Amino acid sequence: MKSLNGFDTISHVYDPLAKLAFGRSIQQSQLFFLNKIRKQSKILILGGGTGWILLELLKRQPECEVWYIEASAKMISSSRIKTTNDQRVHFIHGTEENIPNQHFDVAITNFFLDLFDDKSIYHLIGKIKTKLKPGSIWIATDFVNRKRWHAPVLKLMYLFFRVTCGINSTYLPKWSEAMKTEMKEIESKSFCSEFMETKLFLLR
Repeated sequence: MKSLNGFDTISHVYDPLAKLAFGRSIQQSQLFFLNKIRKQSKILILGGGTGWILLELLKRQPECEVWYIEASAKMISSSRIKTTNDQRVHFIHGTEENIPNQHFDVAITNFFLDLFDDKSIYHLIGKIKTKLKPGSIWIATDFVNRKRWHAPVLKLMYLFFRVTCGINSTYLPKWSEAMKTEMKEIESKSFCSEFMETKLFLLR
């Protein structure tokens, strides 16, 4: 799980590092299903990062309203600068425990579910589900462990983030299987030689 401000230490190199490691796939995967979001949607983003995706989201869905929850104060600051404090975005410095008491049309978790273990992820998904309206969609993008080379790369990644950011997680949870217990999978698309996958879920 992501600790509060743990990612501050690498906030200034987070995007360049991701691009260096995964090329355009890291962004393409997160953008793939944005066209599925309906107009005037209220959108919950957990683990927003540096805020680059907000520019694309607001451009494609100018009538939406976004609640952007991020545990890193420096990444929140970067996101505010990128969007020039756009009034359509509500920035929340916190974690899943700080989700506002209201209901959303869309949830987006990009490379966020990998911070939980197989036990806690079910609690997390159930918690987020209670904040969604009937017929809402959930866009989940994350790593998968499918090919032989995926496991050692994941091991190195978890070690890196444990040392630099203090995360507690040590392995990739079965996030897709957990999601399917609460949501209906509609579509999916793989990227980066099937190392990352984005999935579109519908609230049952």
